[in-house]
Amino acid sequence: MKKLIYLFLFYFSIVSISAQESPRPDLKTMSQEQRREYIRSLSPEQRRKLMEDAAAIMAIRKLQIPEEKQETFKKLLSEYAQSQKAIKDKFKPAKATEQELSDAEAKKMLDQSFDLGLQLLNNRKLYTEKFLKILTPQQVLKLFNHEGQMREKLMERREKMGNGQGNGQAEKRE
Repeated sequence: MKKLIYLFLFYFSIVSISAQESPRPDLKTMSQEQRREYIRSLSPEQRRKLMEDAAAIMAIRKLQIPEEKQETFKKLLSEYAQSQKAIKDKFKPAKATEQELSDAEAKKMLDQSFDLGLQLLNNRKLYTEKFLKILTPQQVLKLFNHEGQMREKLMERREKMGNGQGNGQAEKRE
């Protein structure tokens, strides 16, 4: 009887361990519709992580980062992106249009936008020093030069997957 109980517990533990996390499907082998459905099924946090990973992979390929430095680079790139986002999140423009603002409110928003720009620039300088510890100066320059291109490419892919996923930022820029 004890053997049967142990066998049952062993079997149950194996099944529960394997059910903990299902492996991410290979997006390259999926059809476009399967990819859309898979991405739609993800939580916003999982989608953000997927996009972050895609950006890191694109940067690694573009910069030809050696395999032994790739994990360190991915972590630093993620840290940089989160740091930039945290700074940008501090500046939430008022819902009112520019015409509805008083001169004082508009001036205050202008000053805040200048402060935001300085904070972003200082953060970029800080991370430049960190990136230089693992990349060459040419690679860091290339990373920052292609930063906007990577963002645009990811936004294009996101739009192709369906507009209902984001916060509408891509639509506002057009």
